[in-house]
Amino acid sequence: METGLKPDPVCAAPAPGGGVALPLLAAMLVMLTFLTVPRAPIELDVDTDTALSEVLTYAHQQGLQFGPELVFTYGPLGYLTFFYFSPQAAGTRLVADAVLCFTVAAGLCLVAWRERPAWGCALVGVFVFMAANLETRTDLVVDSGLLCWGLLCMVESGRRLTFSVLVFAALAAFGALAKTSVLFMVAPSVVLLAGGLVARGQPRLGVGMVAIFGAGIVLGWMAAGQNLSHLGTYLTNALAVVQGYNQALAWEALPQASASGFVLIALVLGMVIIRGLTAFEQGEQHIAWRRGLVVAWVGCLLLPIWKHGFVRGDAYHLVYFFGFAPVLALALEVLPCENRAARLWARGLGAACCLVAIFTVQSLFFGPGWKSLAQPVRAFSYHARCLLYAGEYQRRMNDYIETNRRRTRLPEFRKVIGRASVDVFGQQQLYALLNDLNYRPRPVFQSYVACTARLMSLNEQFYLSPEAPEYVIFALGPTDRRFPPLEDAMVLRDLLLNFEPAGAESNCLLLKRKSLGSPRLKLLREGTVRPGEQINLKDFSGADLWLEISLEPTLPGRLRQFFYRPPTVRLAAWGESAKRPLLQRRAPAPMLAAGFVASPLLQRNEDMLARYSGNPASRPSGYSVELLPGEEHFWQSAARFRVFEILAAEGLRAPR
Repeated sequence: METGLKPDPVCAAPAPGGGVALPLLAAMLVMLTFLTVPRAPIELDVDTDTALSEVLTYAHQQGLQFGPELVFTYGPLGYLTFFYFSPQAAGTRLVADAVLCFTVAAGLCLVAWRERPAWGCALVGVFVFMAANLETRTDLVVDSGLLCWGLLCMVESGRRLTFSVLVFAALAAFGALAKTSVLFMVAPSVVLLAGGLVARGQPRLGVGMVAIFGAGIVLGWMAAGQNLSHLGTYLTNALAVVQGYNQALAWEALPQASASGFVLIALVLGMVIIRGLTAFEQGEQHIAWRRGLVVAWVGCLLLPIWKHGFVRGDAYHLVYFFGFAPVLALALEVLPCENRAARLWARGLGAACCLVAIFTVQSLFFGPGWKSLAQPVRAFSYHARCLLYAGEYQRRMNDYIETNRRRTRLPEFRKVIGRASVDVFGQQQLYALLNDLNYRPRPVFQSYVACTARLMSLNEQFYLSPEAPEYVIFALGPTDRRFPPLEDAMVLRDLLLNFEPAGAESNCLLLKRKSLGSPRLKLLREGTVRPGEQINLKDFSGADLWLEISLEPTLPGRLRQFFYRPPTVRLAAWGESAKRPLLQRRAPAPMLAAGFVASPLLQRNEDMLARYSGNPASRPSGYSVELLPGEEHFWQSAARFRVFEILAAEGLRAPR
C-alpha cells in the first residue's frame, strides 16, 4: 500500500491504515459545516452586492463578454461563487457549491490525516469554527483549499501526488475565473509549486501542473460562453481592476483590529520563515531550493490575503485574514522538520497565531462564545436540509427575490423606457434587472469600481459609442462617504452633456440620450498647491468646470500602499465663507487625478436637475486637498492641478 513520502518521525505521523477512505468520509461531514450555500439578499438600500450578484448571473445568461464588455472584480465564473442567491442559476449553484466545498474539505482532512492527531484535529476544528461563523465564507474556503492541496503537492508521492497536482491546478483555474484577485495569487503559486516538483525530481508533474492550469483557464473560459480571443483583454483589464481596488477603495479598520492584525502578521511571518527554511529531511535533493520555494509560495498566498483583509478593513473583509492565519499555522505542521528547536519555535508561534486570531474575531466580529461555538452544529443541520430539500430551499429564497422585485418596481419608468436600452448609474442595477428592462451595462457597471482614469475611460468610450444606452436610471449615491462627483466621473460629465431628464421615481432620475459627442475641455489654469491650500475658482464662477489634481505618493507612501493600504485623503469644497467647507468627503488620489466635475457642486439628484435647468444650486469658490495629521510624509509636498472649462460636446449627432 502506498503511503507517500517518508514522514518526519517527530513532525508528521504516518498516514494510518485505511488509505484515504476515512479522510474522505470525514470530509463529507466537515463539508456540511461550511457549505457555501448562497443566502438571501438583504435590503437594497444598505447593500450594493445584491445588484452585483444579479448582474453576474445576467451576464452569464446573456453571454456578455468579460474583458471588452464587462470589467469587474469578478470573472465569468463569479456567479458560481457569489454569496447571494440568484434564481436563474439555483440548481447549477448548488452543485458547484457541493463540489467546491467537498474538494476543499478533502484537502483539509488529508492534510490533517498526515499530521499528529492533536494538530490534525486542531486544524479541522479551527477551520470549521472560523468558516461556520462567517456569513460570506467563499474566499476563506477557496484560499484554504489552495493552501491544503498545495501542501499535499509537497509531501505526497506516487499516484496521490499526481492526484494532488491535478486537483490543485483545477481549483486554481476555477478560482482565477471566478475572481480577479485570485487570478494574480494563483498564477505565481502554480509556477512556484511546479518548481518545487522539478526540484523533487518530478519535472513531468511540474510541467503538467502548469499545463493543467493553463488548459483549465482556457476550457473554463470557453465553457462559460466566453470568446477565446477576449482572454488577453480580460487579463489586462483584470490587472487594472486589482490595481484600482488597491489604490482607491481603501477603508480603515478598527484600531483594535489593526493592532491585532499587525501582531498576527508578524507571528505568521516568523512561523512561515522558520517552518519553511527548516522543512524536509537533510540529504534530500535540492533541499535549499525546495525550502526557498516553500517560503515564496506561502508568501504569494499570504500577501494578497493580508491585503484583502486590510485594504478594506471592514468586518466583511478583515475576518478572511484572521480566519486564514490560524489555518495556515496549523496546516504547515504537515511539512517534515528534523530541527527540534525550529520545530518548537514554529509550533509556539503557530499556537500564538491561533490565540490572537480567535480572540480577535470572537471579541470583535462573532457572536457570544456559546453561540459561536455551537454555530458549526447549526450550520451542519441547515446545510444538510438545503441539500436534501433543495426545492424548499429554492422556494424560500425566491420569496426574498420577489420581495425585492416589489420594492424596486418602477412603473412610470417602465412605461417611458419600454424595450429601449437602459443602463444604471450608481450601484443599484437591480432597478433595471428586476423591472425586466433591456439592461445594457457599461463595462465597469457599478460606479464605485470606476475609480481610476483607465477604468473611467472604458465607461466613457462605451457612452460615446453607438452602443450607448438610450436611457439611464440615475442615482448619485457614492459609497464609503466619498466626494459624490468622483465616482465614474467621466460618465457623469457625459450625462450632463448628452442626456436630459425624462422623469423621476423612487429616489431615481430617468435620463434620456439626446446626442452623442465627445466633451471639449478648455484649459483655464494649472499650477501646484500644497495640502490644505485652496485652488481658487472665483475667476470662473459662471462656468462648468472640470478639475484634475495629481497627488503623488513618496517612497514611504508607495511602500505603504503595496504592503498595507493607501493613506486617507479628503477633498473640501469651499464657498464664500472661509470658516467651514461646503462639503468635505473622502477622495482617493487616483480619482482626483482622473478628474471630476468641480462646478456646479453635485451632491444629490436635485443638483443634477438644477444643472439641467440652467440654475445650479452651488458653485464652489475653491477646493483643497486635506490629509490626516501625521500622514503628510506619505505624499509629495505639492500637488499639481489643472482647471478646465467643460464646453459643448464636439461632433454632436442625433443618436441612432
